[in-house]
Amino acid sequence: MDSLRQNQLRQLLALTEGILQDAKQKEWESMMEKEQARRTLMEEFFQQESTIQETVQIEEVARQIMSLDKKIIAMAEAGKLEILKKMRNLSAGQNAVDAYTANSSR
Repeated sequence: MDSLRQNQLRQLLALTEGILQDAKQKEWESMMEKEQARRTLMEEFFQQESTIQETVQIEEVARQIMSLDKKIIAMAEAGKLEILKKMRNLSAGQNAVDAYTANSSR
């Protein structure tokens, strides 16, 4: 595998690890930016044909990425539930304010 393709594989793995770190820290915006960069790099990487020798290394990195992606997805789902809960609490608070405001003007 030439050095450009090896570098691209390293970048894909590094981006995935960065996405995982962002998910752990609940840095959702940064996580999405890295995911977009990763998607672009993957598209570039897989537009090129791979040799049989490259396939083994590509499969190994792909397995690592899929394993990390499972963790990322679980954290993102947990974060989504947390955000939904906060939104419900804000909505309930706003409803209470609205009810108070409506009743206090009588």
